[in-house]
Amino acid sequence: MSEKIIQCATHGESQQSFVCTHLLGEAAGLGFNRDEPTPENPFPDAWCDDCELIRSAHGGWNDESQKLAKISLLCAGCYEHSRIRNTRTSVSFDDLASLRWKCGTCEEWHTGPCLDFSYDAPYYWLEEHEKANEARLLRSAGSHSKTFLNEDFCAIEDHDFFVRGIIHLPIIGAAETLRWGVWGSLSRDNFQTLMKMNDDPKRVELPPMFSWLSTQIPEYPDTLSLKMYAHIQQVDWRPTFE
Repeated sequence: MSEKIIQCATHGESQQSFVCTHLLGEAAGLGFNRDEPTPENPFPDAWCDDCELIRSAHGGWNDESQKLAKISLLCAGCYEHSRIRNTRTSVSFDDLASLRWKCGTCEEWHTGPCLDFSYDAPYYWLEEHEKANEARLLRSAGSHSKTFLNEDFCAIEDHDFFVRGIIHLPIIGAAETLRWGVWGSLSRDNFQTLMKMNDDPKRVELPPMFSWLSTQIPEYPDTLSLKMYAHIQQVDWRPTFE
């Protein structure tokens, strides 16, 4: 079977797929029913739990059941986005509503799932760099030297440059994401451009900036030097890494 390619505003050219209209957009937790994917058909038609009730009541998909379930065209990338957000899991956010945890930044206790984890410095920021940064702060809080670290930017010996950003990981069956606040390297030119435009609303027009992941995230295989791009956001928003 030849793959039919469609043009998606988000994913560009991609294989076509079909889902019920309930699964379009930012829907989450609605169930994701389909036949088993095969090499010939990796994106079989999918439908939500409500449409599954219709299908079951009519003994499968036939003329009667298809009249009650509206189907829409979707690209393969959007199909996968919908699958992740709508697949049912054994544990839901509601099950975690009573979970309590203490924030390492504000030292306050919070209730519900903890979805944000962050690092104050890139992996390559050492104790000797911290001492140099503290000395700089004592001399002049507003200046940047060859080695410095603040909440958003870092430079080491005027040779290595980093920006702080966020990696969003999708959570199966949820609209929320798990967010890792990490550091990524930048070229000297991109670093200087981003710093100069830090308070400029036009910074959102900057193209994606190539970056190497510069944080070792626990519980994963080695994450250092994974290739990614920094997508610059509006003023006061950290870049997103993809």
